[in-house]
Amino acid sequence: MRQRLAHWFAWWVALVLLWQLFVNTFAAPEVLAGLVAAAIAATAAEVVRGQGLIHFRPRVPWLLRARKLPLAVIVDCRIVVGALWRRLGRGQTVKGAFTAVPFNAGGDDAEAAARRALYVMAISLTPNTFVIGIDRENNVMLVHQLVSTNPTRATELL
Repeated sequence: MRQRLAHWFAWWVALVLLWQLFVNTFAAPEVLAGLVAAAIAATAAEVVRGQGLIHFRPRVPWLLRARKLPLAVIVDCRIVVGALWRRLGRGQTVKGAFTAVPFNAGGDDAEAAARRALYVMAISLTPNTFVIGIDRENNVMLVHQLVSTNPTRATELL
C-alpha cells in the first residue's frame, strides 16, 4: 500500500507541475482545478499501473537527452511561422510530406515500449513533425511534416 501511495503521489506532483506550466498562473480557481485534475489523473494512472497490463521502463539517460527538445521546438516554431508567412503573406505554396524514417523499434519488453512512447511524444511535441505510427516489422517510423525538412533530424532528439 505504501508503494501505491508513493506512485500516486509522484504522479500527482508531476501532473500538478505540468498543469502549472501550461496555465502559467497562480489564480486560486486555476490552482484548485489543477490539484483536482491531477488527483483524478493520478488515480487513473495508479489504477492502470496496479493492473500490471502496461509495462513502461524508461531509462534516465533517455530523459537526460531530452534537453535538446526545447531547442527543437523553437527551431520548428520558426519553420512553421516562416511557412505561414510564405503562404499568407506571399501566397506561396507550402508542401508537407509523409516520410518513413529508419527507427529501431525494439521488441515487446517494457524498455522498448518506453523508448517508442518517448520518441513519439518528443517528436510529436515539435510543431512541424508528427509521428503517425511505428512499423515494428520494418523498423521505420512514419512521420508527417507540415513543412518538408530533414525528417531524420526528428529521431535525433533523444
